[in-house]
Amino acid sequence: LLIPEKHTVKHHLGGYYIDALPTLQYGQMQDCTWAGSMQILLDAFGLPLTYAEIMGYSGACYYFSMTKNWCPSAAMPQILYDPAAVLERAAGVARASFSADQMDACVKEAIHCAKPVMLIQPRIEMEWGVLCGYTGDGRFFGRSYFDYLKPNAEDVFTDNQYFLADCYPQADPHYVYFLQSRTSPLPILDALKASLETAQFLYTAAPQVNDTYYFGLDAYDILIHSLRLEDCGFAALTQYGTTGNGYILLTRLLDARRAPHAFWTEKALLVPGKNGQKLLSLSSLYAQIVSALSTLLPNDLAAATQNGFPFTAWSLPSRQTFADALEAYKEYERQAIVLIEEILVRW
Repeated sequence: LLIPEKHTVKHHLGGYYIDALPTLQYGQMQDCTWAGSMQILLDAFGLPLTYAEIMGYSGACYYFSMTKNWCPSAAMPQILYDPAAVLERAAGVARASFSADQMDACVKEAIHCAKPVMLIQPRIEMEWGVLCGYTGDGRFFGRSYFDYLKPNAEDVFTDNQYFLADCYPQADPHYVYFLQSRTSPLPILDALKASLETAQFLYTAAPQVNDTYYFGLDAYDILIHSLRLEDCGFAALTQYGTTGNGYILLTRLLDARRAPHAFWTEKALLVPGKNGQKLLSLSSLYAQIVSALSTLLPNDLAAATQNGFPFTAWSLPSRQTFADALEAYKEYERQAIVLIEEILVRW
């Protein structure tokens, strides 16, 4: 299948770049950096899926994980599974494969073909970003969620304000990703079923990495227990003292649960009979989580948290308020698991 040319490729400093790729930015209520970067890749590949569709078809919208020391890496779904593999089957795309010694040449070739390249940690933070250009002297540049942290003129390329990908040469090829070809997408009902099967797996997964990462309701228990600790215990437990890594894990939970509400509100209409009705009930459960959590994390606070600095210390009364609320959200999540299981039995 022919892939439409969505972007032009231009010459620059002895190399090439893809023109006019959109920026990446936290605080826009689309804060899974993997899904945001994947949206750029799919759009350039001629598949303009929405953020909610990427989160929904991949199953990343159901993911919630905690470590006992509140490590922010827990928010990355790749800790437990490969969301891209689930999405590829649903959307009908295939990624490129290459070895470490082929990586630079393959990345350059992708850019020549107007295909952005996604990778973990192009700059500064261990999050996903996009490569979209390179120079003749071997420098690569692109988009990151953390570009604003380093606004030095010498690190900016082209009038698109692409930033130097100063972490790229050390990239692990397993986490460098671009799309290569089209395949047959799953029929829509099969793709929706696969989304629910991924949800069932994510909600019930056992702890991973020597019991470091906990998922689903177990992750809620860690979060609630941590918030109820006295100040000294809370500060000792988390990596960031009394800030507890700010509210960032909660803002990511809020962002993730917005996605299945939007996804199933739209897709439930495609599912016949009682399962379609149950999917609307599932969407409503996620809407209740979003509505309740939004009262504690209004958009301005969530945006400030995702943009990260400075983190604000939590008082014990504030933490208790969040812990009480999370007990209710945990019950919504439990009801969601039951609904998902009922729907899959009747599929």
